[in-house]
Amino acid sequence: MKQLAALEAGLARLIENVMIVLFTVFLVIVVTKVLMRPFDAAIYGVDELVKIAFLTTSALGGAVAISRREHIAITVFIEALPRGVTLAFYILGLALVAVMNGALVYLSFDWIAGPGRNIWQPFGMPQAYVFVVVPISCGLGVLFSLVKIVLALGGEIETDRLWMPED
Repeated sequence: MKQLAALEAGLARLIENVMIVLFTVFLVIVVTKVLMRPFDAAIYGVDELVKIAFLTTSALGGAVAISRREHIAITVFIEALPRGVTLAFYILGLALVAVMNGALVYLSFDWIAGPGRNIWQPFGMPQAYVFVVVPISCGLGVLFSLVKIVLALGGEIETDRLWMPED
């Protein structure tokens, strides 16, 4: 169980580092575009790069939120229930998140097969290379949900506070 928790934490850190790089790319491109606007200059393809970085960062962020237990939860009523019932609802919620993400993985293959063949201008590459982030991030969402269920049932994660409190 400890190895599973360590593997999950390491994978989440890796994804967060990828997100940091993508957000940095996003930030540098946007600032550069704003600074170049008075000179009526443009860089070829940066609008598409911003879209790709934003899409990828957003998609991967959902998976990391599950790993960090920072997904949306309204806990006023659930925390008033007995501990066992609260844990059962936590596990049920994670199972539903896993099922939803699994359905998105399944449905995304047909979606990618259609418009994914279209060429992404200005790079001349199929859009499927960009759209593949959807099944990858949803697959990570399934993985993180299932790992959290296993760790919760195995007593390896702290269960006195199942969801992260708001700041």
